[in-house]
Parts: sequence; structure tokens; C-alpha cells
Amino acid sequence: MKNIFTLMSDTLKHLNILHEVFVLKENYNSDERPDYNIYKENEDFFREALNTLDFDAQLYNAKGRQMILADFFEYIFLGRGYYSIKTTSDREKFIKAILHFVNLLMCYEVMTVSKNLRKKVLEKLGNDIPEIANENEYNELKEFDGSVGLKKKESDAPNHLNQYFDSILPKTAGGLWHELIVYIILLRNNLGYIVPLLLSQRLISKEKHIIPPDFLIITHDKHIYGIEVGTGKELQSSSFLIQSNIPVLAIDTLNSRVSDRCPICKKWIPFCPFVINNYSNFNEEINKIEIKCLDNCDIYSNKDDIVEGKCLYTKYSRNKTNQQHTHHDCANGYHYHYKCVLEEVTPDIKEKIISARDTTALKTHYPYYSGLEGLIKNT
Repeated sequence: MKNIFTLMSDTLKHLNILHEVFVLKENYNSDERPDYNIYKENEDFFREALNTLDFDAQLYNAKGRQMILADFFEYIFLGRGYYSIKTTSDREKFIKAILHFVNLLMCYEVMTVSKNLRKKVLEKLGNDIPEIANENEYNELKEFDGSVGLKKKESDAPNHLNQYFDSILPKTAGGLWHELIVYIILLRNNLGYIVPLLLSQRLISKEKHIIPPDFLIITHDKHIYGIEVGTGKELQSSSFLIQSNIPVLAIDTLNSRVSDRCPICKKWIPFCPFVINNYSNFNEEINKIEIKCLDNCDIYSNKDDIVEGKCLYTKYSRNKTNQQHTHHDCANGYHYHYKCVLEEVTPDIKEKIISARDTTALKTHYPYYSGLEGLIKNT
């Protein structure tokens, strides 16, 4: 990650050096003064034109900053990074990198419940970007003790702090990672040629604009479909269809197993190494979304390590039955960190859960969203 940020910083430094040299009159020889005059005059008019457009606010601003941060990553992966994926092997490595990056995004969101990490991030932001320290909610959020940025009934913070917290991270609650995962699902399933429109959310003509879906797919049989990540945008999709004659498929991100937030610790459960290794291997046929950890995992040769909760990625999902090891409050069908369940239940129940070696309860999942079934079937 640091290498990516250093390289992007070098890009900005390079551009700034060009400007700094050309904007200083002293850098020009006497016969180059006309060149200086042209540069300076156009730089002045350029700045004036942008100021009338509120252009600066679209590059970095407290309002909508989470979108700007997400756009930065989408540019890295989908605007430049795809140049690096020339072969099938490259595509596999790209998918692997995306899934690990999604796990990093999930780690950032630990700040929802960790005052310690949240305060450290805010303090460094305030020191390195002084204008952030002057924002209205900055100090209030920095000193806030409870959870923030969760669903309304789960967050301890007032609404204005929840909204401000969103501006600290790139598209919180999975917004960015859903878009990236949909991209690699489209890629892995060989659905056609993928046109990301995440950085072009307004297609403009001289007098009008339309709002496109997040992706276009040009299928191998020469059909075009729009892919919208998330539901609830039916009116927008209908408008795009009317104006473009391109049908749009909506991807359900709410009811997927891609983003399971543990009900106990309130942290996201990331993708495990087994999932990442297999999903990024095109020779591995994915027939089922659910993986039974005790039956399928090849990361832990000693399955006792999984049963005892040593794996940080194992999920636990179980309904109560007549079996004793399911007689506890976490046996309610929700998806938990398995390690959190073992810490939550009584010592007696913990011993029964471990002894049961429950192949049904201990699981994880491959990336999957509903909404693409028809397209996958037809390709």
C-alpha cells in the first residue's frame, strides 16, 4: 500500500514541478518571455474558469470526501492498473490483489468500534492536513468513546457524527469493495468485455446528461448490458434504458455473504486465504458459494486449529437444534466470527461446541451476488 501511495505522490509532485517551473518569471530567458506571458495569462484564466465551477470541491472536500477517496482507488485499479493484466496469469494475480485489498478496506472499518485506532487516524489527519482539524465535527469525533458509522440502531453516535465518520474512509460499509468485487466476478466468469463507468457517473452531451450504471458488459455474442451495483436505483436504471436502449441488471449487495459484520464485535469478516487462493485460480471450478471449513480447508492441515478458533477468518452460523452444542444465543442463523462465539458463550458451551466439530456451523464463502444469474447462464 505504501508503495502505491508513494508512486501516486510522485505523480502529483511531478505535475507540481512542471507548474512551479513554468509559473516563475525568473526561470525564463529574455527571449522566452513571450512563453512566460502565455503560460501566466492562461493559468490565470484557467483558475478563474475553474473557480466559477466549484471545481476544487470535487477534488478534496469534507462533503463527499468518501467518494473522492474511493475514486482514487478505482482509478488505481480500473483506470491504470488494468494495463498490467496482459495475460491470464496476470488476471489471476489481479483478482488475488483485489481480494486482499478488500480485506484491507474491511480492516480500516475497525475504526467504527475502536476509539484507539479512530483517534490515531484523526490525530494524524489533523496534523498532516491541517484543514481537517478545523472541520466542525473533527474534535467531537476524535474524543467520542462509542461506536460510530454502524446501522442506526447499532451506532452510539448521533447522526451528524455518523455522517462525518463516512468522510474519513473511502465509501464506508462496503461501497467501494462491492464495486471492485463485482468487477472481478464479471472478469472471472468471462461474461464479456467489461467497461467500468465508476469514474464516469455523468455522461454529458451539450445540453443534457444521463447517469449510467457502474459497468457495461459487451458480451461475446455482441449484446450490451448495464450492471448497477446495489438495488434501489430502479428509476435511474429505467431512465438510462429509455435513453440508451441498454438493459440494466441490479446487483443485490445487501443480502450477499460478501459482507458479514459479526454481531458480537461489529467488525467485518474478511475473505480467508483459502477463498482468495482458489477464487484467483481460474483452473479451480467454483460450484458452490459456501465452503465447509472442516471439510475443504487446505490452509490448516490440523483441523483442531480451526475447531479451537485459531483461524481469524472462520465464520459461525447455526440454528438451534436438539443438539446440546447449539443451545446458546449465537445459534440464531446470523454469521459470526467463530472466535467471537467461543469467547461469548459459557465455558461449558464452548467445550461442547469444540467437541462437536460442527461441519455445518463452521464455514466461509466465495464472492457472490444475486442478480447476475441470468447473464452467467447465457454466456
